[in-house]
Amino acid sequence: MGNTALHRFRTHWAAYGLILLPLALVLLFEYQVIANGIVHAFYRWDGDTVEEFVGLRNLKMLLRDPEVYHSFYVIGIFVAANLVKMLLPIVAAVVLHHIVSERFGYIYRVLFVVPMIIPSMVVILVWKYFYEPNSGMLNEFLRLIGAIGPSDTIQWLADPGLTITSLVFYGFPWVGAFGVLIYLAGLQNISRDVYEAAEIDGAGPLRVFVSIEMPLITTQIRINLILMTISAIQSWENIYLFLGTGGGPDGAATVPGLLIFREAFSHGLFGYGCAIGMVVFLITLALTIFNNQLVRVRK
Repeated sequence: MGNTALHRFRTHWAAYGLILLPLALVLLFEYQVIANGIVHAFYRWDGDTVEEFVGLRNLKMLLRDPEVYHSFYVIGIFVAANLVKMLLPIVAAVVLHHIVSERFGYIYRVLFVVPMIIPSMVVILVWKYFYEPNSGMLNEFLRLIGAIGPSDTIQWLADPGLTITSLVFYGFPWVGAFGVLIYLAGLQNISRDVYEAAEIDGAGPLRVFVSIEMPLITTQIRINLILMTISAIQSWENIYLFLGTGGGPDGAATVPGLLIFREAFSHGLFGYGCAIGMVVFLITLALTIFNNQLVRVRK
């Protein structure tokens, strides 16, 4: 067996080299960073010269920090909201899948992809103007229909009771091209024979969707669910651009990522930021495993 493996390596050494090079780069620039962050979670570290081992002190401080609990509560709201947001891309993909004309189907797919070209920074700035209390489109629309008075304003991003709701509504109608195209790819892999059998059995569109299409795109649903969960837990840049480092009024929309950024770069507590990051990593890993167990793929 050893000679066979050696012969295979000598024959395909170039292929092994092409595999080992990117693996080494991933280990250096990805896993080394993760390991370094976990190690520094047990240090009093300012990101530069101060580096003192403090054991579990950062973790104990984390457990006593109400801002940490609040940040995970906020992220729980965003994850739950994203579960609801997953439904519209599925519906949009099914509608696209059943468009009879190939030309119109192609046009619709292009229309879904075009928004991906727009930088996310621009999208956030447009939505920030949308929520602007004096001349923003949302308040202007509410004045137009008489829901609020001509001189009244609603502070969508400055009212603690509306901040999270406004951020959840951001991106409406939540039909992202990435999710739609993934579901559409899964739907297009369903054999035409399955649809013909359902038609012979007299199954209507709803029955076909529930009994055939949904079960057969479970793989795509699981992929999107995992990516959505990871993105929701780790995302903080949009909240930073909307509300700044404070996370809005009274820190209402502070999420773990924003808290890490604030503790590390505003307060110089890099070690404490690493400790919060380690907890975020462990929670994300646990939820990923749970999602894999929850959404079973039918063979």
